Amino acid sequence: MRVLFVNPPAIRSDKSTPENSFELGGIPFFPWLRKIPGAGRLWRGLGLGKGIRYGVRAGSRWPWTMDMPHEGPPYPFFMGYAASLVAADGHEVNIIDSVADEEYSYVRFLEHVRQWAPDLIIQECATPTIDIDLWIASQLTKIADLAVAGPHFTTDEIVGEVQTTHPEIKYILRGEYIYGAQQLVREMRPGVYEANVVTDVDSIPFPFRNYPAAVKYYDPTMPTPKPQLQIYGSKGCPFKCTFCVWPQAMFQKKVSLRDPEKIAAEIREAVALNGYRSIFFDDDTFNMGTERISRLCELLKEIGLPWTMMGRLDISPDWLYEKMVDSGCVGMRFGIETFDLGVLAKVKKGIERKDFRGTLERLSTNYPKLMMHITMMRDMPGQTEEAHQLDMKIIHDMGFTTDDMRRSYQLSRCAPFPGTELYEQLKTQGNENVLQDFRKYDGGQETVMKAING
Repeated sequence: MRVLFVNPPAIRSDKSTPENSFELGGIPFFPWLRKIPGAGRLWRGLGLGKGIRYGVRAGSRWPWTMDMPHEGPPYPFFMGYAASLVAADGHEVNIIDSVADEEYSYVRFLEHVRQWAPDLIIQECATPTIDIDLWIASQLTKIADLAVAGPHFTTDEIVGEVQTTHPEIKYILRGEYIYGAQQLVREMRPGVYEANVVTDVDSIPFPFRNYPAAVKYYDPTMPTPKPQLQIYGSKGCPFKCTFCVWPQAMFQKKVSLRDPEKIAAEIREAVALNGYRSIFFDDDTFNMGTERISRLCELLKEIGLPWTMMGRLDISPDWLYEKMVDSGCVGMRFGIETFDLGVLAKVKKGIERKDFRGTLERLSTNYPKLMMHITMMRDMPGQTEEAHQLDMKIIHDMGFTTDDMRRSYQLSRCAPFPGTELYEQLKTQGNENVLQDFRKYDGGQETVMKAING
């Protein structure tokens, strides 16, 4: 069987609707324009492409859009691991990732799918683009049997509605679909496949990377030599942030800490296949398990590639950070959200200890050449405008800006994705109608939280 995993284009304008086949009604931004100095400012200044948004979907914990191409899609781990499992059963697999390929035409995307002639298509969807995704899904069912998957399909209500409104979609994979895709291909039973979470990542094949877009994934917040290998050192997160969708909806709060030797073996295999020149550990929380990370550092030092990671400030001793830098770590990314301890407690961040700010300050001072990227958030429950402005003052006083790669930050909007505790909290508080406006879950713009908090 020929099984094709797809991540369709994620582009829309304020004129795009299913009725007009999501025509943009404007001028898209062409990738080559980025090579011209100041192209982004010129583009925005002239008002070209006004109203067009370019987004990410598969591989993103926090799907978002911006007004020009972002040049930094994440690796689609669910598709990658699922493809390898299906291939291990003897089937021919492929991934078409239009976001990584910077393909902005839905027509061309559909033609690429036809040319590959799949027997089964597995399409990853996301909440902010679900109107686009279901429209595309209907087009894909004219080419082959189709399964929709991804973090949007986590509640009974959403799954039931899709079954009612889109009977042409033959299969729905709920939650984490790595094992689910394998089960689907084995059974081909129409209907819903419940999530069966992988609890030991090292027991399944390394993710599929034998396709053209596999060298295009990149984290621009901490730039390292290209091509960049995005890899899991672990899967899942033991913390309980009420807004975080993957640990709750996809991983069902289960955590798999990988063996350092297996991680090193995957890196060496991937480098041999695609010539990667740097590594990004795109874990929910990379630095879990002090001795495990210490051993991994020794192996990474032997491999000799620069690497970056995403972790937490409150779970590692200072000596481990020093060892990470010594082993080739050139960038660290931390989710802070806010310095307001009351808000952190309300969203169950589990980082209420008052010393996490001190850890950030020590790292900034001790390693001036280390790239550090922090993620901040606004519109969280209980977060006031005054608290947000104080957050901005704190990080600016510490030297974090949006235009210095050594000390950078990003500001996202809180979004209560379906399947999260925050979504259920807000639903019980009488916000059900507002929560159904899924286009307002785009972390790059004002989300449904603005209306709810307002």
